[in-house]
Amino acid sequence: MSFILFSDSSCNLPCDMIAQHDVRIVPLSYNIAEETYSCYEEGVPFDSKGFFNRLRAGALARTSLINTDTFLRAFEPILRDGRDIVYISISSGISGTYQSAVLAAEELNARYAAQVYPVDSLSASLGEGFMVLRAAQMRDAGANAPAVAEWLRENRLSMCHFLAVDDLGFLKRGGRLPAMAAAIGTVLNLKPLMYFDAHGRVAVAEKVRGKNRILREMAARYTQKALRPDEGEIGIVHGDCAEDAGQLAAQLRTEHPHATIRVLPIEPTTGAHAGPGSLAVIFWGSER
Repeated sequence: MSFILFSDSSCNLPCDMIAQHDVRIVPLSYNIAEETYSCYEEGVPFDSKGFFNRLRAGALARTSLINTDTFLRAFEPILRDGRDIVYISISSGISGTYQSAVLAAEELNARYAAQVYPVDSLSASLGEGFMVLRAAQMRDAGANAPAVAEWLRENRLSMCHFLAVDDLGFLKRGGRLPAMAAAIGTVLNLKPLMYFDAHGRVAVAEKVRGKNRILREMAARYTQKALRPDEGEIGIVHGDCAEDAGQLAAQLRTEHPHATIRVLPIEPTTGAHAGPGSLAVIFWGSER
């Protein structure tokens, strides 16, 4: 193995896949009622239903970035052993985690011959996860750390996310959506179809009225933008709304029967801001 692959818990990969592809995870954290929880524990599946039920009951989840000291502790033993690192982070447009990793890399790269290559995914959830899987494939095929990091930076804007939420208040409170956009959507009963822009921030693609229309629009965006829609890999993540996710998956299977579809609960960092009832479709595409 030419280098060690790191990501953070936002990558939304299940425990078995993390182990299968030998990915090291640095967890983010969240706080509810003055108690702090790790967003990832090795080998322990995330209790999605319990988490989103607490949010439905009125609990406020506040997320925390990964600080530089945490990255120093995670990375230094690897560099001391002479192994390079590629770290793929949650988007810098929604978290300060990437900057913490850059600061740690600068400090460590000045002290060791082996190097840390931080990559800002400009993505979240399975968008980040699909980039981690691609990096693992490249690593296993013999690519070195700088080549993988360069490829990811050159291709990250091909990772497409289209998402909708049930309650815009979660995005507003977390600062991920302007207050005016949230207010207009609530008053007019509009559900914005949102996406990650070129800066890795959440932006509004279209305003849609009604859940069924949102699902149709998500499926249409995949068909329009996927690199190979009939044989692509599709990620569907949801905030404890498995029925909606299943409906979207069924529509995509009908239209693209040979595509691979993964349906997973949203991990807690993204889920805290998207809220219960949120839904996203994620895939490699031609553009955002």
